[in-house]
This record gives sequence, structure tokens and C-alpha cells, in this order.
Amino acid sequence: MTPPVADGNIKGLVVQDPFRMGYEGVKTALAASKGENVPATVDTGVNLITKENMNSERSKELLAPDVKKY
Repeated sequence: MTPPVADGNIKGLVVQDPFRMGYEGVKTALAASKGENVPATVDTGVNLITKENMNSERSKELLAPDVKKY
């Protein structure tokens, strides 16, 4: 079966990085617990996966993360 992005049925996928989200969340919570000023919101970014970049290392990492690595 061909992935929908590869065959053109889907033009792009907007994906987040759950590991970065977790890291930023813990970092912010720790800072808050120490009484430091923390931002009301933290932008953890998004990534656009397209047919052109779906085989890049970063795209592969986001689409199929190696959870055993962590």
C-alpha cells in the first residue's frame, strides 16, 4: 500500500514533535516550580510533511519515531 502523501492523495501532513513537546513541558514546569517567570504559551513548532520531503531523515523521525531510543 502506498502512503497517501506519496501517491498524491494527500498534499501534506502537519505534524508535531511529541518528544520536543514533552521536553519543553518538563522544562517549563521545572522553571515554574522554582518560582521563575514562564511564558503563558510555548510554541513547540510544527512540521509540514510533503511528497518532496517525506523521505528526509527528519520526516521519517516524526512519522515513525524510534520510541525504544528514548
